[in-house]
Amino acid sequence: MNLQRDLLCMKTDSQRSLSNVAVERADSPESSGNMSTHEKPKHNIRAESGFTLLEVLVALTVFAVGAAITLSLISGSLGNIRKVQLRTRTIEQAESVMETALLEESIQQPTTFSGYFEDGMRWLVRVDVYELPEPQQQLRRLQPDNMPVQMLAYTVEMFGPNSSSPDYRLHTLKLVPKIREDQFMRPPQ
Repeated sequence: MNLQRDLLCMKTDSQRSLSNVAVERADSPESSGNMSTHEKPKHNIRAESGFTLLEVLVALTVFAVGAAITLSLISGSLGNIRKVQLRTRTIEQAESVMETALLEESIQQPTTFSGYFEDGMRWLVRVDVYELPEPQQQLRRLQPDNMPVQMLAYTVEMFGPNSSSPDYRLHTLKLVPKIREDQFMRPPQ
């Protein structure tokens, strides 16, 4: 009798464990409804289909906005580079004109002359007698009037191809021998 009761208890225990396994399978995410143990699990079609149309459109919009901003920044940078190159070329041309004017030994009195560069830039050189500013006029009284030199103020102005006002201006001073009035009147020999 004990043997029969032990066998009955074992049979009951094994049935309980089999029913626990069946409950666990029914609760698992792979199962859908009342499946038998021999059927393949049915998968959710939405979970495997990839991106939705809305997600793709949002991603493309974000990409397009990013690309537009990047291209705008590049375009602005190229425009700024061009402006800097133009400004640099203008400064170099002004310095070249100034050096040429300063090296010209025949300039001993106020004068004006101008010219053009190949790229359409126009230049103007003005040479004037330099007058000391008011606070330094007191120093002038201490200097003799018969000084053999005078100071000339050189101004170089650069104009763009379609510009009426100067785009760039350079100033400097040069010490030159003073020309007496009788040298103006005397014809060259």
